[in-house]
Amino acid sequence: VPVFAIVGRPNVGKSALVNRIAGTQSGGAIVADESGITRDRTYRPAEFLGEYFRLVDTGGIVYDDNESLFARQIREQALLAIDEASAVIMVTDGQIGCTEMDLQIAQFLRKEVNPKIPVRLAVNKLESVGLAGIATSEFWCLGLGEPMAVSAIHGVGTYELLQSVFDGVIEQKSAIEGFGTKVKELKIAKESIKNKTPVKGEDKTDVFLREYGIVTSKDKAIQRYNAALEAFDEEEYPEEIMVAIIGRPNVGKSSLLNNIFGDTRAIVSEVAGTTRDSIDCTMERPPPPNAPPGTLSTLYKFVDTAGIRRKGKVEYGPEFFMVNRALRAIRRSDVVLLILDATAGVTEQDRVLAQQISNDGRACVMICNKWDAVVDKDNGTYEKSVKYFRQELPQIRWAPILFISAVTGQRVRKIYGAVDDAIKAHRQRFSTAILNEILRDAILWQPPPAKRNGSTPKIYYCNQVSTRPPTIVVFCNNPGLINDNYRRYLDRKFRESLEGFRATPIRWIFRGRRTRDVARQRKMTGGDPGDGGSGTSFPYPHAD
Repeated sequence: VPVFAIVGRPNVGKSALVNRIAGTQSGGAIVADESGITRDRTYRPAEFLGEYFRLVDTGGIVYDDNESLFARQIREQALLAIDEASAVIMVTDGQIGCTEMDLQIAQFLRKEVNPKIPVRLAVNKLESVGLAGIATSEFWCLGLGEPMAVSAIHGVGTYELLQSVFDGVIEQKSAIEGFGTKVKELKIAKESIKNKTPVKGEDKTDVFLREYGIVTSKDKAIQRYNAALEAFDEEEYPEEIMVAIIGRPNVGKSSLLNNIFGDTRAIVSEVAGTTRDSIDCTMERPPPPNAPPGTLSTLYKFVDTAGIRRKGKVEYGPEFFMVNRALRAIRRSDVVLLILDATAGVTEQDRVLAQQISNDGRACVMICNKWDAVVDKDNGTYEKSVKYFRQELPQIRWAPILFISAVTGQRVRKIYGAVDDAIKAHRQRFSTAILNEILRDAILWQPPPAKRNGSTPKIYYCNQVSTRPPTIVVFCNNPGLINDNYRRYLDRKFRESLEGFRATPIRWIFRGRRTRDVARQRKMTGGDPGDGGSGTSFPYPHAD
């Protein structure tokens, strides 16, 4: 898939252009009338006339390090985007005109970009087509070819811009794939063997290889394409697991992402709030050596999010949208990695995030970062720390805990196993018979307490109605009679009895049901409701 890098100085409309091309005005790159919103390089999928490609949005390039807090790191991120790009689009501001900074960036592109890679110049903020020719004329001095007038806000000129970019990519691709004299000669040679009969076990390609000892890059591409089509027919796609990296500012989220990918994928600094927008990175992990034959690889899509501060400190503006995007990442994820600071302990904001994860019913792994910086560790430090974090975050007490160091890489590779276990638990389903057996034992061990007014709670039966998270409906005579303490007791008993439920939230729904309805169903099924007649003696009355 081609990759197009969008570069330019700050606040010329790069992110707005990305949103326009990608068709993601909502949920795309964060846009605001201030410079420095985009810092890391972010990727957006897009499509043009049936051709799929990816856009790389980069931060505004500044050469004076005193002008921007992360000027050097932003330049490095832009250079990484250029290095992997199939084409580069430089964006300028047509209302302001050509600036000294534009000249510096153009010189940088002429020096750093491979001459074979097409570079296009987009002059943004030109809503008036009539003035476009006059406004773009001064940008010829950048030496990047014809300036193209566009308006990211209104979509003016984006079709022509993409058409020009793709023309350059196709032209370059044709040159690389070698449609030259030698290829023509090879095509003639290939035609000459059409009438040659392959020996047993050979095909036409084998004959060609035997006769000429070479196959063109185009032929190889066709072979790969045909093989891909065959694979598509028998298709089994690797599963994609979305993993959201969540935490308050400066706990090491971006450092962890960089360690996982072995690359400077996100800018890291001691300044809280360095990450501004969500960063998506996908990694394919092959199955373990002991996996059964035919096991597919797993795709892990890690989403690094902006640090979430207390609600009272977040003003309406870019940070408001950053925080909302981070919270949306929790809801969209399969697993949440809640990053905690092992040296600072649990804060009120950590508790808020844990409650959000619980409310959204997401699988979770607690990642206690900066474990290498914890002083005076002894043999009991680990157990004490586990107990401390579970007590301080009761909302996700069930979540597995890993103590890591994103800087040194200590235990970072164990995250994959913890994520896999959390996913498995989050999708776990148990039969009604097993669930009701556990429910029966729990009630026999500790019946639900009666209310002071003499009302007697009765629990009839339960069944699991869904997964992600596991959701259990408990039928009783009156849900209001089952207090919170008893609900927590049932949750604990089910986790103790079923190992598959130990690392996932369980959603409990208590539903009222009249006793005569339960008796009628028992009579119809020949047994207890929900167990097809093979159950126990429900309902359970309150024990006096």
